Amino acid sequence: MNVLITGHSGFLGDHTAKYFIDKGHKVFGLSRSIRQNCEYQQYACDILDKNKVSQIVSEKFIRLIIHIAGKPIVADCDKDPFNAFMTNGLGTASILEAAKFAGCEKTVVVETDKVYGFQEEVPTKETAILNPNSPYEFSKVLATQFCDFYRKQYLMDIVSVRPVNIFGAGDFSYSRVIPKAMKCIWEGTGIPVYEEGDNIFRDFIYVKDVAEMIYILATKKTKHQSYNLSSNSSISIGNLAKNITKILKHDIAPITVRKPGNYKEIPYQSIDGTRFNEEFKYKFTPFDVAIKETYNSHFI
Repeated sequence: MNVLITGHSGFLGDHTAKYFIDKGHKVFGLSRSIRQNCEYQQYACDILDKNKVSQIVSEKFIRLIIHIAGKPIVADCDKDPFNAFMTNGLGTASILEAAKFAGCEKTVVVETDKVYGFQEEVPTKETAILNPNSPYEFSKVLATQFCDFYRKQYLMDIVSVRPVNIFGAGDFSYSRVIPKAMKCIWEGTGIPVYEEGDNIFRDFIYVKDVAEMIYILATKKTKHQSYNLSSNSSISIGNLAKNITKILKHDIAPITVRKPGNYKEIPYQSIDGTRFNEEFKYKFTPFDVAIKETYNSHFI
C-alpha cells in the first residue's frame, strides 16, 4: 500500500515511517524540511499548500495518509498563535481535502492529549468535552473539529489519535523533560525539576509503541473514531526524574529549580487509554527498557 506520512522528518514521523517500511509498505514523506540520506521518496511542502498536497496524493496513488506534521512546541504556539491556528488547524483541513479528492481509504490524524485541557474527571476518556486553554491546545482542537466535519459531511474514514507525552530516540527538544534528563545525565549533572514538580502529574509513552499503535489503527478495522494512546500510568515529574536517575544508575540526585515565567501548569493531566488497549490487547514496552534504549541511542 502507498502511504503518505506528513511530518516524516520529525521525531514521531521518522519512527512511524520506518515502522511502515519494515511492514512492507511503500512510504512517501512530506515535510517542510528534507531528511538527509532518506531511504524513501520525500517532498518539501508546506501542508497549507493544498494544491501541491493534493497533487502529490493523487499522482502517487496514496491510499493511506498518516498526518503528523504541525507545530508541536507549546511555547512557539504561545508566541505566534495565529500561525499555530493556521498550521495545526487549516493544515489538517488541507490534508483531509487531499484525501477526499484522491479517494484515500483512511486518514490517521495525530492530535494530542492536550485537546482535553483541564478536566475535573481524570483519567480523561475520549468522550470528554474538549476544553482548550492555550493557543496550542486550541489549534489542536481546530484539527479535531475538522476531522469531525469531514467524517460527517463526506463519510470519510478518519481516525484521530491522541497520545500522551512521547519520548524516545531522536527527540532532541531539550525543553522537554525526558530529553533534558538524558542530556543532564550524559553531562554528569542532576536532572532539574521545577519547585512544584512533586505535584505535577503526567503520562508518558515510548515513541516505538506509538508508531506501532498508529500502524495498528491505520491497517485494522477500528470500532471507534478517536483513540487515546496511554499506558494508564501517571507519574509526578519529581518521581519521574528520580526513576530515570535510578534506572540509568546516575550518581547525582535531581535538583530543584525555579520555573521560568509565570504560566500555570495543569496539576494532574492524565487520559484513559483503555479503549485502544482493550480493543487491540496491546502490551507496552516496559519503562525501564524504553529509557535505557532512549539514552543509549543518544549517547552510547
